[in-house]
Amino acid sequence: MSQFTLTIYTPQELNHASNPHTAFFELAHTGVLDVCVKLNVKSKRGRLKVDESGKVVKTNQAYPKASYYELTNHDTQEHIRFAFDLYDFDTQFSLEALKTCDWVFKRCYNSKYITHLPETYQKKIQPYGLNFGVRSAYHKGKAIFFLGLLLSRWRVYVKPNRNVFKNLYYHTKWVAKHWQFINTTRLLSQFEAFTMPKTEIVMFQTRCFKEAHQDVINIHTQRYQIIKRLQREFPKRFQGGFIASEVANTKYADALTNVPSEPLAYLQAMKHANIVVYTRGLANSPAWKLAEYLSQGKVIIAERLTSELPVPLEHGKQLLYFDTLDNMVHQINLVLEDKELAQSLSKHARQYFENNVHPVKNINRILDLMIKPTNT
Repeated sequence: MSQFTLTIYTPQELNHASNPHTAFFELAHTGVLDVCVKLNVKSKRGRLKVDESGKVVKTNQAYPKASYYELTNHDTQEHIRFAFDLYDFDTQFSLEALKTCDWVFKRCYNSKYITHLPETYQKKIQPYGLNFGVRSAYHKGKAIFFLGLLLSRWRVYVKPNRNVFKNLYYHTKWVAKHWQFINTTRLLSQFEAFTMPKTEIVMFQTRCFKEAHQDVINIHTQRYQIIKRLQREFPKRFQGGFIASEVANTKYADALTNVPSEPLAYLQAMKHANIVVYTRGLANSPAWKLAEYLSQGKVIIAERLTSELPVPLEHGKQLLYFDTLDNMVHQINLVLEDKELAQSLSKHARQYFENNVHPVKNINRILDLMIKPTNT
């Protein structure tokens, strides 16, 4: 028996949580800790929202992208409760996590908004770092994860009214689709495998969302402009575009991708590209593709991040930032011409992944941060 047992309480969302779960199961395989998965179907409602003026508003909304854990030290009998807040919005916080946990690690960490929270909550929040969907070959407890996902979904969203059966059907169908997608998640070993690309391909593949909010429309407009500019400036080198969907097919038919979209096939195609373009995710969140790019030592031309990372990415070391389309084209031409710079960016991007983004490395950092205060 290990000194530590890590309890995973079944979360309401598995895409983002797949990243820390991968690390936990990898660490369990090497004997660093034991992992226990427990069914939890509590609704965990409650959000704090910080507006631009700094006003904090409390709501009773669900917060499915917060996942909950407990670390037990059998030598000291100490229990540390912590959560990962993996939501896209840096202005919103899980009230349940802040009230019940000792630590909260937030993916979209922005101190500008955190400073407006009560001081007791501020002290609990730390940056999670970059996230991406991944799966451990040693993952266990599929049945209980599925049951937790289904029952918590019903608990949160299905009410005893005249639409109860309609809602049960809708949310059961949502869970089935979510579960199907989870099972396409790529293995950690596929991101660990790395070879230097030999072709000077410029890649930018992206997807569309339902255009229900202005932020989504702005993202689509930006991505469309980038795709068209890359098509025009690098007609023989560019690969990518929008993944086919109802929105993309209707509004951006002249910018559809020529790269596979199935997750593993896309990863293999991306491995062959040398230069890649990164843009923000929803609500300025750090998109998964940035972590994926770093894992493969890409020469990354990136829009600037607003989320704060445990270890900042440095312009000119792990990537090159751009602020305008003209600047993006300039940076791409720069690395095409300067082979030494391109090789340096690639090497440091891969090193950053290995030292800071690899799930096991990141979770070890988090575990050390929580355990050290108890050992002093």
